Amino acid sequence: MNLTVTRLKSIFDHLEEVLMAALLAFMTCITFIQVILRYVFDAGWVWSLEATTYSFAWLVLIGMSYGVRTQTHIAVDFVVNMLPARIRFFVVLFTLVLCISYAGLMLYGSAMFIQGLYTIGSLARDIPVPKWLLTIVMPLAFMMLGVRFFQAVWHVFKDKK
Repeated sequence: MNLTVTRLKSIFDHLEEVLMAALLAFMTCITFIQVILRYVFDAGWVWSLEATTYSFAWLVLIGMSYGVRTQTHIAVDFVVNMLPARIRFFVVLFTLVLCISYAGLMLYGSAMFIQGLYTIGSLARDIPVPKWLLTIVMPLAFMMLGVRFFQAVWHVFKDKK
C-alpha cells in the first residue's frame, strides 16, 4: 500500500471533518432526545449533560486545527498587511513560531494532565468511564494544531518563492 504525503494529508483532513460532524450530530441528537424525554415523558438521562459537555470540548479542540487549516480563525492582520513584504514575512514567521510554541506547551501540559488523571484513576461524574479517556483529546488536538502550524510555516516559505 503506497501512501503518499498528499494522500495522508487528505486522510487527516477528512478524519478531522468527520469527527467534527459526528460530534455535532451526537450532541444534537442527545440534546433533542433529552428535551423530549424531559418535557414529554418527565424522565431523562443522567449522563446526557456530561456527554454533551465532553463532546463540545472535543469539537472545540479538534476545531482549532480545522480553523488553522481552513484559515477561518480571526486574524488581525490590518497592520501586518501594511508592512513591506520582507518585514511581513518575518512577522508572520515569528507569529507562527509563537503559535507552534504555544501548541507544544499545551501538548506537554495536557499530556501531563492526562497522565495525572490516569494515575489517579478517577471516573467521570455521570458516565462510568475513566476521566482520562474522556479528556484524551487534549494532547491529540494540540498535536494536530502543531501539525497545522507547521503546515502554515511550509506554506509561508513555499509562497515566498
